[in-house]
Amino acid sequence: MNAFSSRFVSIEALQQKLAACSDEALAAPIEGKWSILQHLYHCWLVERGVLAYMKLKTQDIESLEKVRLLTRLRFIFFFTILKLGLLKVKAPKVVEAFPENMSPKDLCDRLSKTREEADLFFTTLPETTARKGIFKHLFIGRLNKSLSQKFIKLHLEHHLKLCGL
Repeated sequence: MNAFSSRFVSIEALQQKLAACSDEALAAPIEGKWSILQHLYHCWLVERGVLAYMKLKTQDIESLEKVRLLTRLRFIFFFTILKLGLLKVKAPKVVEAFPENMSPKDLCDRLSKTREEADLFFTTLPETTARKGIFKHLFIGRLNKSLSQKFIKLHLEHHLKLCGL
């Protein structure tokens, strides 16, 4: 059985990408917006938030809904137009609160811990529950485990691309 985080860019790969950058490059705003570290911190906040939401929602399995075909189509549409640059989405305030000082090591440690927690959580989640809409994305709708994995993967890859990594 594959771990939940096995599809994501690995912590080791992120560490290599970050090691190739100077401290100044990691902290410098890109085009007047977020720095590389802020982009990756945002991605960690999203991963952590998705996991927390899923843990909360799976406490009441009866309330979970089936993932609809329309949701799957919205997922494909959302990431296609995002990838084409036809859509820009403003991050919710909760996932854009950055600490004053960040280090690549601390960031990778946080990501690693969150992924270990997610992997452990999903090893005990019954497959019938994992197929239901556990996570609710604001624009796409209710995502099951598999779509949530794809969301996190594509989200991180999108931010790495914005950073030039």
